Amino acid sequence: RRSAGRIGRHNFLNDILWRAINRANIPAVKEPQGLIRSDGKRPDGVTQIPWSEGKCATWDVTVTDTLAASNVSSSISAAGSAAEAAASKKLQKYSELMSKV
Repeated sequence: RRSAGRIGRHNFLNDILWRAINRANIPAVKEPQGLIRSDGKRPDGVTQIPWSEGKCATWDVTVTDTLAASNVSSSISAAGSAAEAAASKKLQKYSELMSKV
């Protein structure tokens, strides 16, 4: 079971990030399709101009719940451990895309 309000918080943060990028006059697209993934998953957004080393910047917002049963024991022993675990999973999820975008 997922924590209540997770999708709403995710969408809110994604929208804030997208608006900030656009206010900096950097064109970006939310939920782009066709970015090389064979499983159909996609990041939350991508810039439409190169960001670094000729590659576009992509982002994917993650919302973790430190009080979720799966995170409680690690959260008690180390601050930020739930976020670190989520970041590691996210890097693994997009490892194929990171080398190509």
